[in-house]
Amino acid sequence: MKHFAHRSLPIFLFLFQLVPCQAQKEATHWYFGRKQGFDFSNGTPIIDRNSDMLTVRGCVTMSDKNTEELLFYSNGRNVWNRFHQRMPNSHFFSEECSGPVPQSVLIVPVPESESLYYLFSLYPVTNNIPDTSANCIFGDLSEGLIGNGTYSFQLRYSIIDMQLDDGKGDIVDDQNNLFLTDNLSAKLTAVPHTNGTDYWLILHEAVGDSFYTCLIDPSGIQPPSQQRIGSEYQVRPSSIGSYHEVLGEVKASPDGKKLACAVYNILGHPFDVFDFDAATGTISNYQNYGNISQQMGVSFSPDNTKLYVTSFNKIDKTNLMELIRQYDLSLPSLSQALSSGKSIIRFNPCTNISEKAWPVNVVFNTLHIAPDGKIYGAGEGSNNENGGNNDMLVIAHPNRAGFDCGVSFQRFAFGIPDSVVNFRSFPNFIQSYFNNIPSSSGEECTLQQLIVYPNPTQDMVILRSDCGIVPRYVDILDRLGRLVDSQTLYSTAVNLTSLAKGMYVLRITDAHKGQVYRKVIKL
Repeated sequence: MKHFAHRSLPIFLFLFQLVPCQAQKEATHWYFGRKQGFDFSNGTPIIDRNSDMLTVRGCVTMSDKNTEELLFYSNGRNVWNRFHQRMPNSHFFSEECSGPVPQSVLIVPVPESESLYYLFSLYPVTNNIPDTSANCIFGDLSEGLIGNGTYSFQLRYSIIDMQLDDGKGDIVDDQNNLFLTDNLSAKLTAVPHTNGTDYWLILHEAVGDSFYTCLIDPSGIQPPSQQRIGSEYQVRPSSIGSYHEVLGEVKASPDGKKLACAVYNILGHPFDVFDFDAATGTISNYQNYGNISQQMGVSFSPDNTKLYVTSFNKIDKTNLMELIRQYDLSLPSLSQALSSGKSIIRFNPCTNISEKAWPVNVVFNTLHIAPDGKIYGAGEGSNNENGGNNDMLVIAHPNRAGFDCGVSFQRFAFGIPDSVVNFRSFPNFIQSYFNNIPSSSGEECTLQQLIVYPNPTQDMVILRSDCGIVPRYVDILDRLGRLVDSQTLYSTAVNLTSLAKGMYVLRITDAHKGQVYRKVIKL
């Protein structure tokens, strides 16, 4: 870390009193991709097309902790208010400008304030010069990390005051896009202090083994504490130039007691897990969870007992990549936890994800807990053998071990055909919002709970199960009970475009040979 600018807050902030945080309502609204979004107000994700934000990777939202009302959202460059208008002081960048990595932006509430928020943003730096192209285009920075230069990130911040602009919120005039520090990797998260007021901002240097933890208290952002621990991030030689290990997420467990760091490298890198003391900001007890290729997304389960990481390691005696690996942290010893690590997708008899569904270039950039207690995976590439637009990875029961976690592809009718642009990242939230949130893990889940929509329809229907049941096959019968089509399901969509108008019956079968019938009208 070359520089750090100590930042103090204006004295008027001390007039505010702390109000206890309630539940996980701050994460109720998600905006991502090309003006896409989810609304979790009713407990399940409802498509929200109100967003005016364009982004490929970096994004974040903030909702009111008491009312669930949307407050504002950002792609790391511009900021929009709850009416989906750019804030008056958010005009440094064009509308298309966005953060190029999944954790390039983070919102942290200002301690002891009811109206102020820090907006932290990472900016790419090439050869110690800010990289304008990577900062202001729909950008996948990973292509730029192979070469003979030096690559890192600088951290900037703004302060949002929700009392400005007649209560719609705006960036404080003299607290806009201020430099904080540099020489960083693409890791950006925060953990609440055990005092219930302050936060720890957690960063990692671009090259080396140093973490930086900054206390955020009512007086401002304090200078960082440097801690050398864990594996070393390096510039590694390759056949196409030097490869820079700056990508990959850092996630805290929802209870704030552990940290997990993914480090993206095609050849593999140790998967780093640590203990974290939220009272002191101390990182300790480094554990290497194995050498894993192309780590990018990482997430703990809501109950803090499972750990997920994206993996391109090949399974023994096969040419199949793991894609997502799960570890069971509830086991009594480290050796047992390490031995529990396995793919939750490959050879899973209960998933709708086919071996044919995975081209070589599919990678999950982010894994995120949602307010419904599930984990959602954002990735890139075609998601199934039929093209798979708008399919999204969902882990329905992330607290469960192994295949019981209920991993599947689910389709959401966003109406935009480009899945690569839609689903490279989800909002980067403070993970404490999801600590021990209720999930459907204890529900009895059967095909009888399957919902078919839209119905009537013109082209396709979606099979939705809020508790995570995975349909595998569908037979389409006409009014006389004759079989007119059969489909193996690699997503939750059933294609009806080739059928004539009329009424049909869907005979839906799951992996356990359970069946249910649903009537559908083709327009």
